[in-house]
Amino acid sequence: MSSRVILSVDVEDWYHGPTVINPQDPARSLQSILAGGKAVERAHSYIHTCLELFSRHRVKATFFWVAEYARRFPHLMRAVVGEGHEIACHGLWHGSKVNAKTKRSTYSRDEFRRITGEAKSIIEDQAGQSVVGYRAPNAYVSGVMIDVLEEMGFRYDSSVSVNSLYNKTDAVLRGVSTSPYYPRRGSLEKGSEPRSIVEFPWPYWNVLGFKLQTAGGPFLRIFGRRLICAGLRQSLRRGHTIFYFHPVDLCNEPIPMPFHWSRPFLWALKGDIIRQRVDRILGAFSDRAANFASILDGPLFQ
Repeated sequence: MSSRVILSVDVEDWYHGPTVINPQDPARSLQSILAGGKAVERAHSYIHTCLELFSRHRVKATFFWVAEYARRFPHLMRAVVGEGHEIACHGLWHGSKVNAKTKRSTYSRDEFRRITGEAKSIIEDQAGQSVVGYRAPNAYVSGVMIDVLEEMGFRYDSSVSVNSLYNKTDAVLRGVSTSPYYPRRGSLEKGSEPRSIVEFPWPYWNVLGFKLQTAGGPFLRIFGRRLICAGLRQSLRRGHTIFYFHPVDLCNEPIPMPFHWSRPFLWALKGDIIRQRVDRILGAFSDRAANFASILDGPLFQ
């Protein structure tokens, strides 16, 4: 069976990022940011742009929704569902579940279960369909999280990114590359036994042992299409792989930056140039054996 590129979209806005939201600072809480009303919103205008791109290329995608965003924009959820795309969970409000420095869980098992259960319920109510997929906010994920997701009935996660720049997990990730695998219980390391949940890790481009993440997102904006495609093609030789971006990546309007900005070049490139990059990436694989698919429509679940 030919390897497939799993196409996905993280439905969130610029203010969901870890450089903006700070729960310890009331001025930088999500509630404080949203008090600015429509003036702070950017992503909602570009979800239809995503749908238009996918319709033109005749592909289906998995849309990972932040639950609080889905609740505030139900008409956009209906538009995505109406086009036949898969709906999955991207957390309740995009808060990281693993501490960036200590790599320890920021919530207990019960707290994570409660928060994720609330998010899953909101998204299912808005989508009118079962939600069985998860992507960790900011890609911070742990083995315990996978165990809890499995207990909750989730069938897959797509958060693990093996690369040489960072590790957002609590594991060393020995033996993990870019193809789907079953993690060991209590760990993100590759296991030998099948289980009812599978991990879809992200692609990387391996150059002389240096692994650069090429799943999309910020790396698509910063490094461009050619590098992303190189990583996707290389990863396809290992098995099925992932590509993702955000609707806000396609935003032409300026991104509001009311707080100290620790990454000044993060949004230097966006808008039409990124839309064109996504368009060309979709086109680059259309005449190959490896075509795009949503996760549930992909080969592992058929």
